[in-house]
Amino acid sequence: MFKKILLGCGLPLLLIALIGVVAARMLVKPKVATERSEVVTHGDVEIKVVETGTIEPLRKIELKSKVGGRISKLFVDEDAVVTQGKPLATIDPQEINSQVAALRAQLGAAQARLAAAKKNAVYQESQTGTSIDQFVQNAAAAKARLDSAIAEAKAQPTLTTQSIEIAQANLEAAKAALKAQNDSLNLMLESTHPNTVAATQSSYIQAKAQAENSQRSVERQRKLLAKGFVSQQAVDTAAVDGEVSDAHLREVKERLDRLKQTNALEEANARSQIASAQGTVHQAQVALAQAGTTVLNATKSNELQSARAAYAQAQAQLAAARSGRMQDSMRLDEAAASAAEVQQIQQQLNERLVNQHDTTLYATMPGVITKRYVETGDLITSAIGSFSSGSPVFQISDLATMLVKLNVNEVDISKLKIGLPTEVTIDADKGAQFQGKVRKVSPAATASTDTSGNATAQGVIRFPVEIQISKANARLKPGMSARCSIIVGRRQKVLRLPTNCVTGAGDTATVQIVTSTTKGGQTTETTTSRTVKVGLRGDDYIEILSGVTDGERVRPNPYSGPPRKKINVNFGGPDDSKND
Repeated sequence: MFKKILLGCGLPLLLIALIGVVAARMLVKPKVATERSEVVTHGDVEIKVVETGTIEPLRKIELKSKVGGRISKLFVDEDAVVTQGKPLATIDPQEINSQVAALRAQLGAAQARLAAAKKNAVYQESQTGTSIDQFVQNAAAAKARLDSAIAEAKAQPTLTTQSIEIAQANLEAAKAALKAQNDSLNLMLESTHPNTVAATQSSYIQAKAQAENSQRSVERQRKLLAKGFVSQQAVDTAAVDGEVSDAHLREVKERLDRLKQTNALEEANARSQIASAQGTVHQAQVALAQAGTTVLNATKSNELQSARAAYAQAQAQLAAARSGRMQDSMRLDEAAASAAEVQQIQQQLNERLVNQHDTTLYATMPGVITKRYVETGDLITSAIGSFSSGSPVFQISDLATMLVKLNVNEVDISKLKIGLPTEVTIDADKGAQFQGKVRKVSPAATASTDTSGNATAQGVIRFPVEIQISKANARLKPGMSARCSIIVGRRQKVLRLPTNCVTGAGDTATVQIVTSTTKGGQTTETTTSRTVKVGLRGDDYIEILSGVTDGERVRPNPYSGPPRKKINVNFGGPDDSKND
């Protein structure tokens, strides 16, 4: 009875369940699977070359010193703003100051020697002129006496009052000449020669002391070089100064010896002239004594011979006096040598004064100190006086104009030209974008490198390119990495399609237009091939000039790349396969 009741209740329930399932299937329509499609839209079409580079200032310099030495003071630090000509650092000037003081002392001594040499040259020229004038007068008097003797010898008359007057005049002239010669010798022995010898002897002692001091300075600099306290330039400078001092010592010694020889010749010449003048006085006295007596033929003959001898002697003395012009030339040569010495020392002093000025390092351009390479007390080498390029002290950068330096792949380099607009972004400020333009495209590639930075023939060929940022910004720092998108081509607010929806090259292409139809509650999509006219072919989109309208759907081209790998994802444990 119970089974009959259960069977009678179960059949109606089963029937109700079947009816519900059928009704649910009729109410819930199956979902039609559709393929992916793209919509024709308005937007921008762009061709970009994207590379990452480093931000650098357009203009920067490595500031170096023209003199070597120890840094004594630094006036600025990194990030300081400087103007052109502002002092930035000083180098210990003690050594250069001592060299300047020594050269000034040498210059003063050389100028004193030059003044003395000029005075000696003027005095020598004056003495020579005076001697020549005197001997010209003596020669004229001797010629007059000779003419008179010849006339008297021909006529053989007795001496007249006129003859006595002539004899008296000759005697007075001879005595005056003797006195002048004695005065000249006394002045020479008491003043001129002692003064010139003393001045030259003083120059020789000073030059000898200077040479010894220079030699000691060379040895001292070599010892300091061995200990690393001075540069090679200082040793070379001391050696050159030592050579100059030795050459100057030799020159002064030769001048002193030459002066002593010249003084001896001048004294001997003066004494010879005095002896000659004494002989002339004696002859004039004899002639005056004989003036009152009757002149015999033999006496006239002897007087004629004496007059001829006196005239010949006067001519010889005049020739000897004129040869004294050689002494004048020697004095002028000494003055010229002293002038050359003054000029040489002056040039050395000027060079040291320039070095003294260069011990203060000045900013050579306005900008910002972006690097400081040294500390107070560091030793630096000269940028012009050493084999190396010198020690940099500061780096000054003009941050008003910034660049991004890129290395562009050879595949893209033909697309670039100067003036192309560029969008620049930096990792340090996400979302910020800076505008720029291509400033420089290198005509030659850089050396290819591998991943370690070593040159290799198999590396990627790249060309240096510079992007100039249009406006300065404090957020842009030298050394930052920057991503540059160089706009090679751009069309704005045009009809466009993704590149994978267009088939064909050139001005025309083919697209697959998607059309949807609904029938019996089901949607069916069909594709129709259509020819379109294309414009700019960008990196992601292609410009459509005609053939489609905004909002139409287009089927992407089938994927034609390498097969995609499938990944099996197992959400169960290690024993789930066994349970299955």
